[in-house]
Amino acid sequence: MFWNYAYLYNARTMDGGASVERVRQEMVRLCHAGLDSRMFRVEAVRRLRKAMPVDASFFATADPATLLFTGAVIDDVLTRATPQFLENEFQKDDSVKFAGLTRGSSPVDSLGMATGGELARSPRYRDILAPMDLGDELRAALSVGSKCWGFMCLHRERSSPNFTPAEAAFLAKLTPHLA
Repeated sequence: MFWNYAYLYNARTMDGGASVERVRQEMVRLCHAGLDSRMFRVEAVRRLRKAMPVDASFFATADPATLLFTGAVIDDVLTRATPQFLENEFQKDDSVKFAGLTRGSSPVDSLGMATGGELARSPRYRDILAPMDLGDELRAALSVGSKCWGFMCLHRERSSPNFTPAEAAFLAKLTPHLA
């Protein structure tokens, strides 16, 4: 998927961010639309793609007591690497782990921001993402109060720019709604 990043940037800044605000409002309405869990996750990612370029996504529900995934909507390109992602998440030391986001100062972080733009410092990037031609990832813990109800991970192709702090802040504002 190829995005016109210059157009996206201009659409956000030239009109005072109205397009991003419109997507935020759509997302909040979607959260109250009464969709079943799977359809909600599919539609939420579809709408997020209106606000920021996303080349692949993972959106899981979680058990708040254990933080284990209870179901996921995953783009096909990520599905074949599920065993490696799970091993990395639960058995290896790496940047931006989902459980850490539930305890951190922000529920959202990107691999690019956490590694100072040096993605190769992350074993997840070196061992999983780079071989799949993926680059930065933006991860979110979806919590209300002290209870985490899900996780989201948005990916970009390796040739695409990293996620920006503004994109992370946009997603962070949505996390309690998405939870």
